[in-house]
Amino acid sequence: MGIIVGDSPDKITFGNETDFAELSISDLITLKYWAFAGTKSPGEVSVPGLNIEVDPNVGSADYATLIYLPGTSTSPSAPDPRLPNAWQQYDASAVGSKWYATGATGILINCTLASPCSFDQLKAALPDAVITLSLGFRMDTAFIGAIDGLQVNNTIYDFGPLGARKTAVEPQPVV
Repeated sequence: MGIIVGDSPDKITFGNETDFAELSISDLITLKYWAFAGTKSPGEVSVPGLNIEVDPNVGSADYATLIYLPGTSTSPSAPDPRLPNAWQQYDASAVGSKWYATGATGILINCTLASPCSFDQLKAALPDAVITLSLGFRMDTAFIGAIDGLQVNNTIYDFGPLGARKTAVEPQPVV
């Protein structure tokens, strides 16, 4: 799926509100995608992150967005080095991932933009959270590139000109 985002305040969010509704965050094991950042300099490489809109089921908050930060995540969650004009995989569920929760939820679980946590820490802090609206991509800085091959557990979403095609993959053994 090609993405073009102009200079601020331009932004894009693309998500799916049907396949993931009511999926428990604790049931998310694999969360990966491929990104192509069309740019001229490695210093300019930035890619879309993931947003997951949830009912956190913690404290009094009934809504939060969980946000994956590919720009501050480290290997093996994000490639090292990040290369321009190349497809690279981001594993938002891997060690080295950086996430935060918005609003009161982030403060309550000590997982904020100022102090992000790993995917495992996020899941442990929100054991009863469920996806309420969408799981999607977010880009709020200038970007020309593409994303593809979103893997959520054992399903890969391949983006093409006629929409997203779902493909089942064999479960990976838990190590």
